[in-house]
Amino acid sequence: MQIAQLEFQLDNSILTQRKLRLRIGAQDVIIAINQAATKLKPDVSAPGYRKGKAPLGLIRKHHAKRVKHDAFEELRKAAIEQVLKQLPKQDQPFLPPEVQDRNKVLVSYGKPLTFEVHYMIDPTGVGQNPEQPQQDQGGVMSGYQVDHPARGSMGIPGGPQMPQMPGDGSS
Repeated sequence: MQIAQLEFQLDNSILTQRKLRLRIGAQDVIIAINQAATKLKPDVSAPGYRKGKAPLGLIRKHHAKRVKHDAFEELRKAAIEQVLKQLPKQDQPFLPPEVQDRNKVLVSYGKPLTFEVHYMIDPTGVGQNPEQPQQDQGGVMSGYQVDHPARGSMGIPGGPQMPQMPGDGSS
């Protein structure tokens, strides 16, 4: 689903977290609700109609909670996807975005939809491409042990020795 009227505001005042406020236009909400009702139509009935034969208006009315839920999920997914394509790499989510105060989000036929999502980012950028160390971040190659001069080295004469576990075959 492509959202035609989508406004967003990004709050990046916290180093590792982003707040994204989204506003979806009334026409897009109408389209999403009608699509959700159309998908639901074959599986439900309404008073006076057989299963799959009720008009969309009655399905929207008698199955409002499910229709609005399905419409919101479709709008949420499409809006977040559209916005994330426009954001720079440093503002991309490290963890999936979560809707804040989901119980307070009201989906109403013919009215704009406003909601907020929060998500975590990786301020180091390592999570974006873990194989390649970031500039000025350094990195540790697998298979190498980094020695700390104040603590000595594990397994090297003069440094602390690893305790042996019974039955590990290393004695």
